[in-house]
Amino acid sequence: METETRHPAVVLGYRPELDGLRAMAVTAVMLFHANVSWAKGGYLGVDVFFVLSGFLITRILLEERELTGHTKVLRFYLRRILRLFPALVVVAVACAIYAEIKLPADQVTHMWHDVFATATYRMNWVEALHQQPPFGLLDHAWSLSIEEQFYVVWPLVLIAAHKLWGIRGVAGIAVVGALASAAVRFALIDHGSPDIRVYYGLDTHSDGILIGCALAAWTMLWPGLPGTLRHPVTRWFGPLALVAVGIAASTVELTSRSLYRWGYLLFGLATALLIADLYARGLTSRLLRWPPFVAVGRISYGLYLWHWPVFIVINGSRVHWSPLPLTLLRFSVSGVLATLSFFLVERPFLRLKPRLEPWLAKATRSEGVRAMP
Repeated sequence: METETRHPAVVLGYRPELDGLRAMAVTAVMLFHANVSWAKGGYLGVDVFFVLSGFLITRILLEERELTGHTKVLRFYLRRILRLFPALVVVAVACAIYAEIKLPADQVTHMWHDVFATATYRMNWVEALHQQPPFGLLDHAWSLSIEEQFYVVWPLVLIAAHKLWGIRGVAGIAVVGALASAAVRFALIDHGSPDIRVYYGLDTHSDGILIGCALAAWTMLWPGLPGTLRHPVTRWFGPLALVAVGIAASTVELTSRSLYRWGYLLFGLATALLIADLYARGLTSRLLRWPPFVAVGRISYGLYLWHWPVFIVINGSRVHWSPLPLTLLRFSVSGVLATLSFFLVERPFLRLKPRLEPWLAKATRSEGVRAMP
């Protein structure tokens, strides 16, 4: 079948406002984990990351495929490993060392199980199936597991859909997948499945990523989108979406029944509208390009990785401080470790990519993954 040729009007490139969005998302998660009363829905920051990740990864894959006619899957996977795995290993090893020194023998055994589950990106299923005690040092790795499980499959689905139906096919598959994930979640909740199973399952918590994937396809199909979102009326869609996301992150509790039925889907759509406004460099872009937001966004991966074990170790029973100083201490320690991770672990491994390019080029030539003429 002939594939439509539709080159993107704008190559996405680096957008500092998206780092600003990362900063808001990771801060919301940290405030939630710090039990700040006005961040009851801060856990939704993870879902912001899901939508943003789906958008960026799909946009990159589609740009490559449209511009070159190729999808270099092996290169994609290796770049994911270089970007994410080294920092994750450092955190996992640090948690294991802490467990060996400080925790009882039975907890050390659980810790090593968690390290293995984290390193193999299956922590979400460990948690969904009640295979570990609560408040482990690596509990938060569940979200990374969902993303990596998704990205094992998605590039292959994207290639097949693009070969058969072009970019519209990719968008359609993503929309159908998002609705299917939401429907499975709704059905399981209504049939009495435990919240923990529904929250941590890839099948029931992938609609946000797929909404981001659909948005990426639509930004390429609709090159006039930036102009549309700068219209005197529609220019306010982005700020309204930002307000909606902020209100949800402040008020929606994790136990809300409506959240599991249709709330996550609506939140994903609001986040997608916000990202579309940032893509169009609309009104919200001016706020999220603020340099302090961008700086925090650049180390957001390290902040996410380090903050949870830091919060577990530096807790109220060990540090007898009032809530505000304790929270500031936790944030400060997390920030220092995230900064060290960025400069000493993440950036050095990213610099390996150019050295691997000759080998990657040779490897990808043998993949046989090409667009059909």
